[in-house]
Amino acid sequence: MSIFLKNILLVCLLSISTFFSLASAAEIKVAAVEFNPTPKDVDGNIQGIVKAAITASNNGAKLLVFPEFSVTGFGYIPSGPNDFDTIPGRATAAIQKVTSKYNNYVVVAMYELDKDTGVIHNAAALIGPKGLVGKYRKNQIPAGDYEVAAPGNLGFPVFNTDIGKIALLICFDDSRLQSLLLPSIRGADILATPIGSDTLPKYEKMSNSNHSTISNIAVLAGWTGMNVVASNQTGIVEFPKLGLTDQLTGGSTIWDNNGKQLAHSKVSTWTKPLPAETIYATIDPAKKSEQKTYWLKHRRPELYGAYNLYKAPVDSAANNTQNQVSALLVQYEPSNGNVEANAKKVDSLISQNQSVFNLAVLPFNSFLGNVKLSKNNIGQYAEQLNGKSYTLASDLAKKYKTYLLLSMPEVDGGKYYETAILFDFNGKQTGIYRKSHLNDEEKTWASAGNSLPVFNTEILGKVAIMLNDEVRIPELADVYGLNRADLILIPTAYDGKQYGSEVNIPKGLVPDASNRGMNFWYDIAKYSQAYTLVANYQQDSNKEYLRSAVYSLVPEVGYFPPSIAPHKEIAYQSLFTTHANNTLWINQHDMVVGRRYDLAMPLTLNMQGDCFKEWQANSTSKLVCKGQ
Repeated sequence: MSIFLKNILLVCLLSISTFFSLASAAEIKVAAVEFNPTPKDVDGNIQGIVKAAITASNNGAKLLVFPEFSVTGFGYIPSGPNDFDTIPGRATAAIQKVTSKYNNYVVVAMYELDKDTGVIHNAAALIGPKGLVGKYRKNQIPAGDYEVAAPGNLGFPVFNTDIGKIALLICFDDSRLQSLLLPSIRGADILATPIGSDTLPKYEKMSNSNHSTISNIAVLAGWTGMNVVASNQTGIVEFPKLGLTDQLTGGSTIWDNNGKQLAHSKVSTWTKPLPAETIYATIDPAKKSEQKTYWLKHRRPELYGAYNLYKAPVDSAANNTQNQVSALLVQYEPSNGNVEANAKKVDSLISQNQSVFNLAVLPFNSFLGNVKLSKNNIGQYAEQLNGKSYTLASDLAKKYKTYLLLSMPEVDGGKYYETAILFDFNGKQTGIYRKSHLNDEEKTWASAGNSLPVFNTEILGKVAIMLNDEVRIPELADVYGLNRADLILIPTAYDGKQYGSEVNIPKGLVPDASNRGMNFWYDIAKYSQAYTLVANYQQDSNKEYLRSAVYSLVPEVGYFPPSIAPHKEIAYQSLFTTHANNTLWINQHDMVVGRRYDLAMPLTLNMQGDCFKEWQANSTSKLVCKGQ
């Protein structure tokens, strides 16, 4: 081999080596460190935190996340110097000695005393190699904490570090979807979330407030596109002054930004309480999330104005009527492009149901099937309102005396739309929705709708619609919840390849019956507090999360878990009653009343505008624009 060729080969090998070195350098090892503090023993807890941090640091962790109240403990009203800490304070000073030595980052949480105001906050601190990076104060305070801590006043900061952009949330913050959306659109690569997730026994009066934060966050990483490190306390905890014994569930978990569960700790129970453990995983903060890229590209802030409105405590749009819903989700294998044959099959499947029903939901492009629409063929398939598909659907609604939702490509005035029409039991059109969030392919031939209507119906309550992959836009769940939808109907043609995945909560945190379905649909129901009905085509795969289903409001406590169709052609029936149980930890009213509407403005700003860019760039400021 000539010297010239050898030099070329050497350069190539060095380039390849450099490439893989840079690729691996982007990856970091992270740790969720379970730690059970002793209440009112700040100095003792700090010693324990430092010891655990040294161990995790020696194991190579570059980011360590400790649970909620890891510095101070909780379950009491702070009054003396050992009841709380400050930021910066004793804990941050002690932890900095660790982070300086190991060149890493640690997140701890506490009752924080603001020395300037005397106000106590439920707060978390991020400490790095050079000391305190910043702090976050919990914004969403659950009912029991109002006696102790004031709501946060720092907004949703995102801290720039040499291992990525890090955001902090604390436990119940995840009860409001906007708390996750704001740091994500601000550019957070990693979400560090200290948690104190418990389960009280059912005989305890406070058990109706059970909220499994550690399981809640498990289905959100992939939807919001952030790597998540969530650390929880574990085991039995006594609170003598409160007169109760509590059980912290453990189940600390790490997810990548595509929603893949990377590691989780064992789940502690009343009969088998477990000691704290530390879990590790490797993440790549620089790796893009396909879901987040899609969401940020296709979101339409001009439609989300409801975020800025104060809709509590009295909201005239609220509906508390208990409506009994018996829904058919029509799941079938279509004859693509054959409207008459598909309508006939839908009719046949509905006719096989002998029980009473008052709603039928059909899949996306209901009588057209899986036809790939384009600007070249849309003229062949699009129909006017009152055309063939419209008339066939209207006749079905009239024949079976039911509400029925049809989806179809529509032409009107030379423009094309993806459209859904809701018919009443007389076959009369009672609502029309044109898809407002088009995907890239649809944008080549379709016009977008410009409203997010919620339709009033006498029998079903208030009905909203998402079409197919609009479930990739999380804000829709919030907006429909704020506008008091009781039902969200989703005609879809979902094959599981482009987005979403199965619900995968660490086993034991929720009943097995609730640990099912597709994570985006699951989240939509929880964060809108509206029953979410999905009608999908019959898929070749028998994976459960691809099937038609009804998702309920509080599945993690076992109240009406997902009702999922079998793997076959069927008009699958699901029965439920809206507003039947408002005694659990959350309901739509509480979701709206307790929301920090005053912090939501960035979600409604034009992402190309100066105001949004200023807020995003000044990533730790609570101000949205100059002068605000």
